[in-house]
Amino acid sequence: MGRPAKALSGFNRTVGSNPTLSARGLRLFVAVAVTILSLLVGTASAASACANEYRAQSGDSWWSIAEKHGLALKRVLSINKAKPESKILVGDVVCVARRAIQTPQTKKFTRGQIIQIIRDEWPDELEERAIQIAFRESKFNPRAIGIPNDCCFGLFQIYYRWHKGWLPEVGVSSSVQLLDPRLNARAAYKMFQRNNGWGPWE
Repeated sequence: MGRPAKALSGFNRTVGSNPTLSARGLRLFVAVAVTILSLLVGTASAASACANEYRAQSGDSWWSIAEKHGLALKRVLSINKAKPESKILVGDVVCVARRAIQTPQTKKFTRGQIIQIIRDEWPDELEERAIQIAFRESKFNPRAIGIPNDCCFGLFQIYYRWHKGWLPEVGVSSSVQLLDPRLNARAAYKMFQRNNGWGPWE
C-alpha cells in the first residue's frame, strides 16, 4: 500500500505545483480578460456616443441614409468610420447623429480649424460658398452673438428662437450649443436643406 500512495503524491506535485505553468496561465488569463473588457468598453462607448441610430433597410446606401436624415454623405461616413464602398446590410445599425459635446469656454480655434470644420460638415460642392457666408456672418468667430437682441449665434449666426423646433435633430437643444462651431456648421447645412438654398443668409 506504500507505493501507490507515493505515486499519487508525486502526481499531485507534478500537476498542481508547477510555478512556471501557473504564472504563464495567469498571464494568459489576464491578457484575455483585458482584451474582452476593452472590447466591451469600446462598444459601450461607441453606442453611448450616438444620439440617433437608424436600422438599414432593403435598398439603403450611405447616400440614401444621409439624404434621408438631412446629413452630408461624408458626415455619415465619418461618424460610422466607413468608406463609400463599405457594404450596408439589412438590419445594420447606422449612427446618424453624434451626441452633442459642449465646447469648453476656453477652447480656441484657428482660422484653418474653422474652415476645416465647415468642410467636414458641408458637401464638397457647397463648402466654398458656406465658408464665404460664415466669414461674412461671424468673421469665423464661433462664439459670436448677434446684437442688439442676442438673436443669432455662432459661425452662421443662426436665429435660435426661430429654429429651435427642429434643431434637436442635429443635436442642438439650447442656444449655447450653437457656439460649438461643429454643431453650428451642421445646423447651418440642415437649415440650407430645409430652405432649399441660401435664403436664410440672403
